[in-house]
Amino acid sequence: MFKDVSAVIFDIDGTLMDSISRIVECIRISCSEIGASVPSSADSKSVIGLSLGQAIASILPGRSEEEIRKAVDIYRNTYIRMEMDDPVKLFDDAFGVMEELKNRGYKIGIATGKSRKGYDRVMGYAPIARFIDVSSTGDEVRSKPDQQMLNRLSDELLIPPKGCLMVGDSSLDISMGVNAHTHTAGVLTGVHDRETLMNAGADAVVNTLTELLDLLPDRSEKR
Repeated sequence: MFKDVSAVIFDIDGTLMDSISRIVECIRISCSEIGASVPSSADSKSVIGLSLGQAIASILPGRSEEEIRKAVDIYRNTYIRMEMDDPVKLFDDAFGVMEELKNRGYKIGIATGKSRKGYDRVMGYAPIARFIDVSSTGDEVRSKPDQQMLNRLSDELLIPPKGCLMVGDSSLDISMGVNAHTHTAGVLTGVHDRETLMNAGADAVVNTLTELLDLLPDRSEKR
């Protein structure tokens, strides 16, 4: 149990939102349209969490900057078009878990590889926006697993890293937490399996967000 935690910081894709398959498809389309080899699903998943530019560059080694920029534009336009037609959904328990954490007295943050514009689009239709105290996006700081994103959120919350819990579905999320000296919890709803998350340094791994509540005691009486 994370008894000394007062802030819970979530990744979005694969952690709060069921978006992994859509991201993989958009990567496939962007690579195909510039004439590059289509990466495997596993390779595409391995870059989820990086900032978009870095993710595409990692998928397209040896390609020119112009080709990478074109692929990024194709990805972004494809994702937005799909989002307009069929918005990505939250996992069924995401709203309830965040609501319960607020009721228990926790601060809530978001650490995502999405751009600020992409984050704002999601928060425009996702009902969880009301619960979020702070957020940091991939275009504002160095990409995961660098600790800068979590350091910024820790500073804004006025809560030291040891009082924060980073929750994510990928080794990038966990490694970022380890680098920032936060607590870390992996969730098995997205990119990586239990062994990968534990090897990255996760303090705990849960099957769903709901199970996370068993690790976070009620702090409301301490306020």
